[in-house]
Amino acid sequence: MKEFVREKVTEAIKEVYGEDKVSVVERASFEKPKKKEFGDFATNVSFLLARELREKPFVIAQELSEKLSQLSEFEKVEVAGGGFINFTFSQNFYVKLLREVAETDFYVSDIGKGKKILLEYVSANPTGPLHVGHGRGAVVGDVLYRIMKLTGYSPEREFYINDAGRQIKLLGLSIYARMKELKGEDYPFPEDGYKGEYIKELAEKLLKERPDILELPEEEAVEVASEFGKEELLKEIKEDLKELGVEFDSWFSEKGLYERGEVERVLKLLDEKGLLYEKDGALWLKTTLFGDDKDRVVRRSNGEYTYFASDIAYHYNKIERGYDKAIDVWGADHHGYIPRVKAAIEALGKDPDWLEVVLIQLVKLFKGGQEVKMSKRAGNFVTLRWLMDEVGVDAVRFFFLLKRHDTPLDFDIDLALSAKNENPVYYVQYAHARLCSIIDKAKERGLEPRDEHLNLLSSEEEKELITGCYMLRYELQAAAERREPHRLTYYLIDLASKLHRFYNKHRVVDEEKKELTSARLYLIEAVRKTIKTGLDILNINAPRRM
Repeated sequence: MKEFVREKVTEAIKEVYGEDKVSVVERASFEKPKKKEFGDFATNVSFLLARELREKPFVIAQELSEKLSQLSEFEKVEVAGGGFINFTFSQNFYVKLLREVAETDFYVSDIGKGKKILLEYVSANPTGPLHVGHGRGAVVGDVLYRIMKLTGYSPEREFYINDAGRQIKLLGLSIYARMKELKGEDYPFPEDGYKGEYIKELAEKLLKERPDILELPEEEAVEVASEFGKEELLKEIKEDLKELGVEFDSWFSEKGLYERGEVERVLKLLDEKGLLYEKDGALWLKTTLFGDDKDRVVRRSNGEYTYFASDIAYHYNKIERGYDKAIDVWGADHHGYIPRVKAAIEALGKDPDWLEVVLIQLVKLFKGGQEVKMSKRAGNFVTLRWLMDEVGVDAVRFFFLLKRHDTPLDFDIDLALSAKNENPVYYVQYAHARLCSIIDKAKERGLEPRDEHLNLLSSEEEKELITGCYMLRYELQAAAERREPHRLTYYLIDLASKLHRFYNKHRVVDEEKKELTSARLYLIEAVRKTIKTGLDILNINAPRRM
């Protein structure tokens, strides 16, 4: 509960020494003392204040401890070691926290202050099915969105459809070649075309819908195949994401940027600033003026715009829509792309830090101790759909958040399917089911949660459970501010562990101790509510029975 102590110390400093002195709290330590007799937490904030106030740390510690001692949440606040402040929580504090957990939406906060955030994630090219890497980015973006909503931000979700340029044309060429093949004609397959089984499926479907397509001029037929393939794959992408529990507020088309003239408009704006020049027949943006390692081409010598050109227009569109910040969730292979996009944003007159990029590292799948590298349908990668069918959506979502997004993830399929405590999603869901079972069985015996005797919950394990539940509030705040949704899975695993420690040491239902039983049932219900809340945020089922 260091965050709670930090809050109270900040308030005390503001009241005693003024708001201009509270910044020292950010540098202060708030740690559990090595010996329990020294309290629950200790801080060195007085030593840091001493330098600014030119006063002895001991004197400052005494002044602050006098103010903090007035709070009912602390049983005692003591000065030690020449200026350290030691805190011991009161039983009243634990009772108050438990009531908040049980009776209120304690986990909701307003640290975001209503900031308008555009979260863009997945944004896969509609040239093939989603792979497991896309899935990890989807879950990271989705859970980050849910957490930001609960912590006072005003986030929106967007999928950027890369439906313009060479990749879409290559999709059409690949489908066209497969159609020719299906008709028994000898036609060269494009060297860097898409070779998955899904291309053949699209070719068969298009031939069925348009039996006359191969009678069209080749260029026209390829264009029809491109549009058909894009729409079919986009439909499949949307279905896969819906199955994964991931939704978007808007689907933004790259092609639409060109149709509305937004790419030309933003380049004209940059040209008017003197930031474009021609070289070797191509048009270049002076990104080196804004920290990039070299200037970048925005229009090739053949007159085609680069992907970077449409990306500049897309981010300028975001700026014009008035977002306080844009957060893009990209694959780790886009790391080198960040400086040029930030450079373009600065060239447009916006603070480059307006854009924040969350990088998603690779996912490796293992089954039977062997790495699974590809699926028949996709050809050269494992599809998200295959993984969801294999282990279920709950496991996919939970496992994708078992490590920081910028750390490679080894996904053990056998573990995800096991009904053992070593399986983290099973461990947390089973904790919820166990709590439901305790409450239901107690109810059958006429015993229900009551809050009249909560002061009886005084064991270390009970206090640990109470503070563990309330920590959800601070974990969500940290996850939102640091863009680390994986903190929630860590938190739930830890809370389930605290529950099992309590359950193994204490008897919840004891008809000879009805007052204590009613209090412990109240605690059990609070823990159940907290675990369910966490699973709800992850968009994972909280089963009542397992």
